Amino acid sequence: MRTMHRLTATTALACAAALGLTGCFGPDGPFPELSGSEVADKSVTALRGASSLTVSGKISDEGKPVEINMAVSKTGDCKGTFSGQDGSFELIRNGEFVFIKADEPFYRAQMKDLPKEQADQAVKQLSGHWLKSKTSDADAKELSALCDLDELLKDFEESKGAQKGKVTTVGDQEALTLTTETTEGTETLLVATKGEPYLLKASITGTEAAEVTFTGINQPVKADAPTGKDVIDADQLG
Repeated sequence: MRTMHRLTATTALACAAALGLTGCFGPDGPFPELSGSEVADKSVTALRGASSLTVSGKISDEGKPVEINMAVSKTGDCKGTFSGQDGSFELIRNGEFVFIKADEPFYRAQMKDLPKEQADQAVKQLSGHWLKSKTSDADAKELSALCDLDELLKDFEESKGAQKGKVTTVGDQEALTLTTETTEGTETLLVATKGEPYLLKASITGTEAAEVTFTGINQPVKADAPTGKDVIDADQLG
């Protein structure tokens, strides 16, 4: 009995040292009836059910880091910014139109195969202005996909082998840590333990490293359409 007592005490001290105030938890921890993978799937399902959200952080596009801050609604309206090595742009989708305002480096990267004189003219005309296109236009469909909530969450569809870890916080929300070892690196998900089990933060290590946070859940997306002389209608371009 004394040996068992010492073992229990030692284990408790080890947990306290390793996790600090978060403590060790077993069957009585968050989501005791679910496995780590089930919690992960539940968190993504909950996020998909939200009417809107804001995703922000750093992602990887063909090995290049990109900073993103995008508020997206279930209706398809969105507003946000993207910034990377090939320039930056603002994006608004409102109803049947998509608006993009990009800087010169962005347009230079898009027009690198054009003759210099033609590219110079286009960059001068478009850079710093809002370019308005219909969402049905072929060139606007890729941009419209950035405003698709389901598309943004497609990489989180399934988390096989996720393991429960410590309880931490994301902002002022308590969250359960889930980790999954993949061929690309370690994937870490932080899931809200109170209220709806929303996925609050996700990251992955490796060559395609990324880290994004989900906030503004169910908050209105203010995607007012730009107006005035700074708006250029794509249909009127030669």
